[in-house]
Amino acid sequence: MSRNTRRRSRLTPAEVMAQYLDDRNDELLDAVVTAAALVARADGRIEPAERGLLVDFLDRNGFLSVFSRNEILDAFERRVRELAQERGAETAVDSLGRLAGRSPARLVIGAGKHIAAANGHSHPIEQHMLQLIRHALGRGPAPSAPPLDGAGGAR
Repeated sequence: MSRNTRRRSRLTPAEVMAQYLDDRNDELLDAVVTAAALVARADGRIEPAERGLLVDFLDRNGFLSVFSRNEILDAFERRVRELAQERGAETAVDSLGRLAGRSPARLVIGAGKHIAAANGHSHPIEQHMLQLIRHALGRGPAPSAPPLDGAGGAR
C-alpha cells in the first residue's frame, strides 16, 4: 500500500488531479534543471549567464507561473552540488531515463541546448553532454568517447 493512499482517500477528485499535476510539474522541473546543470557544469565552470538563461527558458515555457525564480535557482544550485558528488553526473543522466520516449523530453533537451549556447558558442564537452542527455531520453544514439582536452585527457 502506498504511503499516500490514506491521505489521498480524503481528497476530492479535483484535489487528486491537482496533486498529480503538481507532481508532474516537479518531475519536469527536476529533469530540466538536471539537463541545464549537466551542460552548464560540463566545461568545468558555471557562468552567471547560464543561470539567467535557465530562468528565461523556463519563463518562456510557462514555468514561472508554477515556480518562482528563487525556487528554480535553488533547484539548479542543489543539482549542481549533487553533480559534484561521486557518480553524481552519471546518476543524474540516468535519472533522465524516466522521461525517455515521453513528449517532455524535447523540453529537457531544449533546455540543455539553450544553456550550451549561453556564452555564444558551445564547447565540445557540452555537446558531448547533450548527446548523453539525448541518449538517456531515447532521442539519440549512444555518444562516442568524450572529447579530449589539449593535454590528451578527457575533459
